[in-house]
Amino acid sequence: MDELIEYIEEGLSLSEDMKRDLKEISKVKHLEKGEMVLSEKSSRKIQIFVASGCLRAYHKTENGKDHTIQFAVKNWWISDYITLFTKQNSVLYIESLSHSKVFLLEQASLEKFYSKYPEFEVVLRKNLEKRVATLQKRILGLLTLTAKEKYQKFIEEYEVFERLIPNYQIASFLGITPESLSRVRKEISHS
Repeated sequence: MDELIEYIEEGLSLSEDMKRDLKEISKVKHLEKGEMVLSEKSSRKIQIFVASGCLRAYHKTENGKDHTIQFAVKNWWISDYITLFTKQNSVLYIESLSHSKVFLLEQASLEKFYSKYPEFEVVLRKNLEKRVATLQKRILGLLTLTAKEKYQKFIEEYEVFERLIPNYQIASFLGITPESLSRVRKEISHS
């Protein structure tokens, strides 16, 4: 629980009551590699804080192709935002890519917590705004950048992922084929 409290206290000093109530609504979960936290068509509205390890959110098409939406490592949040903020069931899977420790916060419990501690809502809202801006930048990159530019941007912004994530998942995140990723890496190494 200390990891979540330390993270939040970077933006807000928590009272002992807030810490106690936060512990009550946070469920710690230790995940094995490959374990699912959320599955497609789930109605569960959760926000997931990663204390350690690495998670991936992805959509699977009818033909079985994965489209990686987001990775999350230590001190990052991950969720299916469509489910979180609408009445639709999940369209994403969220899986652990390594042994991971996460905190699960049910949205209904968070809403009650926000009512009791409005200053906490401000901190998490600002965090969510950053996540939305990051996702929008990612979408624009997928639409406008070449495969080489996508990979270079990925390395600049997410260097830690390069060591943790299999190539086919990196390619999925970049919206390119694994073959294109290999070609881009070869081209960069020769320049």
